[in-house]
Amino acid sequence: MYNSEFYVPSHITGFFVPFFNKNILKTGSTGAGVSLSKGVRTKIKIKEGIESTNVILNGKRVSNNKVPVTLNCIKILNSRYPRYFKNKEIIIEHECHVPIEAGFGASAAAALGICFAVKDLIPITPEECIKIAHETEVISLSGLGDVVAIVKGGVEIRRTPGISGLLKNIELKEKLEVLALSLGSKKTENILNNPEKLKIIEEYGSKLLNNLIEEQTVEKLMECSREFTYKTEIMSKQVLDITDIISEVNTYNASGIMIGDGVFTFVNDKDKVKVLNTLKDIKGEVIISSIANSLL
Repeated sequence: MYNSEFYVPSHITGFFVPFFNKNILKTGSTGAGVSLSKGVRTKIKIKEGIESTNVILNGKRVSNNKVPVTLNCIKILNSRYPRYFKNKEIIIEHECHVPIEAGFGASAAAALGICFAVKDLIPITPEECIKIAHETEVISLSGLGDVVAIVKGGVEIRRTPGISGLLKNIELKEKLEVLALSLGSKKTENILNNPEKLKIIEEYGSKLLNNLIEEQTVEKLMECSREFTYKTEIMSKQVLDITDIISEVNTYNASGIMIGDGVFTFVNDKDKVKVLNTLKDIKGEVIISSIANSLL
């Protein structure tokens, strides 16, 4: 029996522009975001038996239609390395330390976790792991830029889309953590399948990316992300109201989580308690995380 596990950070996008191409590896997004040390631990067991894939999510067995990203990732691996999966029972366990379907890139982290967890079983390179995870995200319509951003780590600017896109980190001037408030889940595909919303996203996202490239600071990132949140109108009024509340008391602006129902910001030690006190009467899950380094 093969038994392995791998831990992958999560990721929040502040703003983005989607790019679609016939070549999946060139499909992706530009924009900016941050990788969180809190992420997803994936354990995989592969043993002789009837060919099947069973998934356990946060300790509970789930039906396969609830985890399409995990199933799509296994299908791709099986299609490319079939002899390692023939007559095998596969058990995958995801332990998520961030909300699911809420803009934290949990699906990207899960796909990367699966690929890297099997690297000691099959002859797969780190580069191929990243490609398969990215392909999984694209065909599942669960994300476009989270995989490459997680691999890069830190606070990143994605200047060109796709698996070979140009990414650069923003240097931090002080010790910062990410503070987020998740209000619930939102299907990424609902936005990615909406042509009218995509047109608005492309218009504002492209302009704001140029602004951030000219001034590569965390302050500018949050300013751009906040403007994107308002201009695209893809966030609820509650999210907008909470971004206003946090921005009034924090050194850094708050913004909507793309694409989720939630808010995020950066906090230093001086402001953290003040921001938490501001949020104490608002229902939702608060996540505080250090910023993750590169995955590799």
